[in-house]
Amino acid sequence: MSENHLTRDLARFDPALPLAEASTPPSTWYTDPGFYALERETVFKKNWIVAANAHDLRETGRYAAGEIAGERYVAVRGEDGALRAFVNLCRHRATGVASGCGRTESFVCPYHGWTYGLDGRLLSAPELGGVKQFERSASGLIPLEVAEWGPLVFVGLDRSMRDLKTDLAELESRLAASGSFDLGFVARREYELNCNWKVFVDNYLDGGYHVPALHKGLAAELDMHSYRTEVFERFSIQSSGGAEKAARIGERTLYAWIYPNLMINRYGSIMDTNWVMPLGPDRTRVVIDFFFAETEGAEERLFIEKSIAASHAIQLEDVAISESVQQGLGSAFFDRGRYSVKRQMGEHHFHRLLAADLSGGPRA
Repeated sequence: MSENHLTRDLARFDPALPLAEASTPPSTWYTDPGFYALERETVFKKNWIVAANAHDLRETGRYAAGEIAGERYVAVRGEDGALRAFVNLCRHRATGVASGCGRTESFVCPYHGWTYGLDGRLLSAPELGGVKQFERSASGLIPLEVAEWGPLVFVGLDRSMRDLKTDLAELESRLAASGSFDLGFVARREYELNCNWKVFVDNYLDGGYHVPALHKGLAAELDMHSYRTEVFERFSIQSSGGAEKAARIGERTLYAWIYPNLMINRYGSIMDTNWVMPLGPDRTRVVIDFFFAETEGAEERLFIEKSIAASHAIQLEDVAISESVQQGLGSAFFDRGRYSVKRQMGEHHFHRLLAADLSGGPRA
């Protein structure tokens, strides 16, 4: 798609329209590679993105490597206890110096053996003795912005990031009040979907609109009459009471979404975090980490097993519907839809934030 077509289709979503008058973004936002390329530059390189579970980085030398918008990063706990993040490439020939998660005393490039400290300093550059005007002090790993919030580590690729803790102060207060940050990490599950990442986010943010039809098991555990959505500047919260016999869900649920691609689900004695990572215009990876209040004992382990199995069943339903939506968005017979005024204010909020980033407008 040409730049003119991108501009035209960006303008076809009007973020100033009230919810009752607004239409969803055109389908090209979800199908065209041009929009995916634009998002990498204006959304994922300009906002805080979850990079690791803080559990993986709790000790000196523990690191986690990954990729955001095509850029490789590595986050690590230094010898001084500080958390740092770097562009994951050797300054010699751009080879990655770390992969996956693990523990190390230094980062050694597998290509030519250049070695970097946990603070990013270049410690060794073999056989460069004859090179002139080489500044070792200026050849360390390139630093990135990093922030730890609750059980999560965020990385920012831009040097002028918003203050994460200020943006999430109200959400942090609510989660902390329920002991959410004191739960123990138990397990991770990953899903790959044949859909655009925004399709999965839209599904999450539709205010429970799809729950009675798609998630009948979950619907039986929620009091849909009490379901509500609250919209804040950079995040939204969906909440609901639990049904009388909802042992897993408990008395109250909280579903929080943080722009652009993070979900935090708090219910009963459980919390799970969902990172939604684009892999291409029509491919997405969802990483789910589970945290529980009680992790020891046979009864507790059985509860954990059943809870993760119930979550898996819901995820499979979401995967199937998201892939169906993606297929439909590619049809010549679909362009835009409308919002449910009662349910989909969170989805509309997401699209407005997205439109501001894509068009280069104020990120507020």
